[in-house]
Amino acid sequence: MLVDSFSEFNFSLLAKRKGADDSTVFQFSYPMDKNGKSGTVIFEFKVDGTVVKNKCMNCFLRRGRILNERDMGKLPWMVQYDLSGRLYPDIDQAYASIKSKSRDYLDPQHGFDYKAMWSGERNRPGYDNSYVKVKLPDLKREVARAFTESGFILLRDSNPAADAADSVLAFSFPVDGDKPAGVVYSIQVESQFDADGFCYPCEIRPVYDPYQALPPAGLSAMSGRLTLASRFEAGLDSAYEHTRVSTERYLRPRTQFMRPPKSAPLGSVRPPPAPPT
Repeated sequence: MLVDSFSEFNFSLLAKRKGADDSTVFQFSYPMDKNGKSGTVIFEFKVDGTVVKNKCMNCFLRRGRILNERDMGKLPWMVQYDLSGRLYPDIDQAYASIKSKSRDYLDPQHGFDYKAMWSGERNRPGYDNSYVKVKLPDLKREVARAFTESGFILLRDSNPAADAADSVLAFSFPVDGDKPAGVVYSIQVESQFDADGFCYPCEIRPVYDPYQALPPAGLSAMSGRLTLASRFEAGLDSAYEHTRVSTERYLRPRTQFMRPPKSAPLGSVRPPPAPPT
């Protein structure tokens, strides 16, 4: 029943062996890519309990685990996304199949305890938006335009090369009119490319310290300093809305444009460092 349920959803049994604690260990393989050229994921779970004449009298199916997650993390990002979109739903479906087939044998006091592994498409941790089918310079141009049209000043692009793997667009939101000194806000872009040089994908995230020290304001800018926090937030909202409108057609399939979560209010006192544990 266990082997059949996983085999239904693209897993292949690699081994079935006795564990050190007298449990039975099941090990399955799963293709990392659809063509099976990038290796396999190794998924393992065990069953322990009381077995009499090859029949479970009181057996426990333990939660499985992926043995080579580090290898998955070394794959190109788009391969990782494709793999996650296949692997985790298939694991969930395999367990759902086990639940259905074992319904007559479940201990009614405990039922079938399983928490789904797949909760929908996600980008890599920390990266809000992921883009494909656009050239990196074009994507940066759209982001820079969205911010400059919202009151920010572009200070620099740390790496303007068309194939930059990692670069930062640094902006300033001026304290005093059009003078460049102000709130520093940056967009980091990490990129991988297809054979034709298009993003595959290019991923962006903000780099921003809400506790940063602000430049001194001149006498003419004192009134502006009082409204700086609200103007800055309004500028950010506008910049991200412009970015959404101009770039969402390039978002990685099955994803939506995400506005980064709100940070601490600008000018907040930096919290003390957490004590060591």
